[in-house]
This record gives sequence, C-alpha cells and structure tokens, in this order.
Amino acid sequence: MRLSFVAIVVLLLSALAMAQSSSRVEVFGGYTNMNPDFSLVTPNGTSGWNASANFKASRWVGIVADFSGFYPSYTYSPGGSINQVTGQAYTFLFGPQVSLPTGRFSPFARFLLGVTHVTPQDFGGQTQSFFKSNDAFTVGAGGGLDYYVARHVGIRGQVDWLYARLTPIGGGDPGVNYVKNRNVARISTGVVFRF
Repeated sequence: MRLSFVAIVVLLLSALAMAQSSSRVEVFGGYTNMNPDFSLVTPNGTSGWNASANFKASRWVGIVADFSGFYPSYTYSPGGSINQVTGQAYTFLFGPQVSLPTGRFSPFARFLLGVTHVTPQDFGGQTQSFFKSNDAFTVGAGGGLDYYVARHVGIRGQVDWLYARLTPIGGGDPGVNYVKNRNVARISTGVVFRF
C-alpha cells in the first residue's frame, strides 16, 4: 500500500510539473458504468461518475489523473421481507495518455496505475466487509474518442479495463458474484474541456 501511495504522489507531482511547462490541459467529467460491481454489493453492474485531468507535455503525450466513484445498491427479498444493501467504491488512477488529434476528433489510449477503495457493505445499518483490505492495487488500460463541438468543448466516450486486486477474508469465495482478482469494464461518457 505504501508503494502505491508513493507511486501516486510521484506521478501527480510529475503531472503538475508538466502542466507548468505546457498550457495544454484537458478536463473531463461525466457519467460512468462499471460491470461487474467489484464491491460485491450487486451481482450486476453499477453506475456513478468519472472525472479526469490530462496534463499534456506535448500535443500527443500527457499524464492523466483519473478518478471515479460508484454507489451500488441491491434489493433482495428473503422470506418476503425487503432488504437493501448499499456500498461505495472509488478509483484513484494515474498514468500516461497518448492522443492523436485530427481536426475535431481526438482518439486516445492510456495505461493507468493506482488504488481502488471499497467501503464495507451496509445491510440496513449493519456493516460487513468481505475483503482482507478495503484498498487494492489497481491496473487499468483503455481509450476513447473526443469530438470537439467547439474549440475548447468536446464530447467524450471512453472504455477502460480495470483490474483491482481485492482479496477476500479467508481467501475463499464469499459470494456467487465474486472473482478473486476483479476484472471490470468501465464505460464513461461526458464533456471534456480543453485549456
């Protein structure tokens, strides 16, 4: 965990240094969907928000800081009673991004490293954690396409693969929707601003 924290700090400081030497910054914010839900709250996917900032060292290469938050909930009815389970999951990712701007279009690809944090599940006021640690080293890779409707405003669509190394308590399978090393697809869309 300490190594992940140090890597994040180094990448963030590098990104800030690049931002000082370049006037090119892209800021994105929008809706995201993750499938499956690696917090184990729901056997299906969950939705939330995704935000990122790309500090460009050149026209084609930059360092991106990417954050997302998810708020899964699941309703089940054992024996006729209705029960609600809720949780939260956050990703904090950093890494290089390569863009190929052509006219109004700017496709990009990136590689990300960072941390995923999941909260214990809330069963109507009672909480329970299924993991040895609620923080996990995370690797991501993906890409997308920006379409600029104006010089500084665009629409983005992106897809990322995330691998969060969450380990269950006891090392076994705590539920039918669990995979030991979580592989998820994250699809995001929203608005990007270019400065």
